[in-house]
Amino acid sequence: MKPMTLVILLLLCCASATAQTHDHGAMQSGDGNFNPFVASDGRGGFYFAYLQRKNGVSNVMLRHSVDGASFSPPVRVNDRDGDATVRNENPPKIAVSARGDVYVCWANETARWKGNIRFARSTDEGKSFLPAITINSDSAGEPTGHAFQSVATDRSGRIYVVWIDERAKKPADRGAEIWISTSDDRGQTFSRDRRILSQVCECCRSNIQIDTSGRLLLAYRTVPNEGPMYRDVVLAVSEDRGASFPTRVVSHDRWEINACPVAGPALCVDSANRITVIWFTGGGDRAGLYYTFSSDHGVSFSSRRLLDADQKLGKHAQAVARADGEIVVAWDDSGEKPFTQWGTLNQQSGLLRKRGVRTEVIYPVIAANKNALVVVGLQSNKDVFIETDSLKK
Repeated sequence: MKPMTLVILLLLCCASATAQTHDHGAMQSGDGNFNPFVASDGRGGFYFAYLQRKNGVSNVMLRHSVDGASFSPPVRVNDRDGDATVRNENPPKIAVSARGDVYVCWANETARWKGNIRFARSTDEGKSFLPAITINSDSAGEPTGHAFQSVATDRSGRIYVVWIDERAKKPADRGAEIWISTSDDRGQTFSRDRRILSQVCECCRSNIQIDTSGRLLLAYRTVPNEGPMYRDVVLAVSEDRGASFPTRVVSHDRWEINACPVAGPALCVDSANRITVIWFTGGGDRAGLYYTFSSDHGVSFSSRRLLDADQKLGKHAQAVARADGEIVVAWDDSGEKPFTQWGTLNQQSGLLRKRGVRTEVIYPVIAANKNALVVVGLQSNKDVFIETDSLKK
């Protein structure tokens, strides 16, 4: 293993169970680097994005590695200085097209917890970025909530951007909506955005993935309009390129909480189109991280299983699937000091093999290829943690 550190800052958030809040996660003040995200470049390397804040001004930065062991100097993604904001569970997201274009999508802030979904693209492998554009169509109106974006691109090159949207939310509404916009010209222009899902928890990240048949898989946490405030995780599956999104509850946990969980689901799909969902719940006999598999495109799911029998209160899981069916997963947990762990989860046996642990690291994100995995996270409230782990061992 080859650890590296860069300066970064973030605070682990635990939501109150006694009052409905709209905090999106407690944020640290001051300058530093925040919100790391990592993704495979599809060619054996990795892209690493984060937010850099200097003199109170936040920008999206991107670095590239051909092997995960060393990264290029940072390149600023956003052309407009200060066009970003720090949100703990809402880092900038990266997607890489089959032809190597790099797409970065993030949320800015024009008022507290309110802003727009921004998008920039690079056609030279992340060396430079074209001017950013706004994806949501209501940016000229009063500021409203647009956040927890996710981006993916299919084999044809179509780009899908989804996010949690509060433009139609009324004071009495419990939840928000998920909206979508697509591009068929490498991100030069996007379709008119539209609502695809409602009764969505406003403060838990969304996650969109695409299987080998082109199905869109979208995981999120729900909150019903009435009755108990159960925060179940839902998978929406589109077989018509985003025209419709039938939904199915992944697990009926009956976790009722009148607060912001700030803990969205992890979602990945392997080359055989087996789906894995990992999520935090406070419902049932034991709070913590659970996982389930689906081999029928999300029609049914296996019974939930605890991810790690030793966890105290595992949260903030991220996962990617390898070609051999193993799932590479990272999550954070609490102890004397917070810590992040990572390992591989076998879909057939359910066996979790831990590969690494680091104290004072939270909000991990993970990426992998056939040779290595890269884990990034927030370390000691001041450093970004990056570690490359060879999968050949």
